[in-house]
Amino acid sequence: ANMQLISISFGFLPIAFAGMLFGAYAGFFAGAMADLVGAILFPFGAFNPVFTVIAGLSGLIYGLFLLGERVSLLQIILCQLIINAFIHVGLNTAVIAFMYNKAFIGILNARIFKNFAMLPLEVASIYLLINIRPVIKRSLK
Repeated sequence: ANMQLISISFGFLPIAFAGMLFGAYAGFFAGAMADLVGAILFPFGAFNPVFTVIAGLSGLIYGLFLLGERVSLLQIILCQLIINAFIHVGLNTAVIAFMYNKAFIGILNARIFKNFAMLPLEVASIYLLINIRPVIKRSLK
């Protein structure tokens, strides 16, 4: 079985953007839909709807932390830290371990490393999005 434990992607950016523009519910919807569309267009392994809910939770967190006119760098860091630690390292790792009958601890180290190595890049990417948000909001009107 082809089991992907680590992946690097910027697919979080549209989900974060939906949350920062439209709030937690839109973020949840964007995260869930991104997972479903990805599963349909680029199937990889067995589909599990739990991943769809988890992806939605990421969007919800983006919406809770990033909605508003003034978003601080600390808010961005905390938001991404919560998503990386609890969603990606915690929940996703648990589901992967369960689905593929692997030891949680056995796959945890690589996922911790990847998620915390990516944290600065993810925070910087969201920071840039926050700064171009006013331009995009004006173009949506």
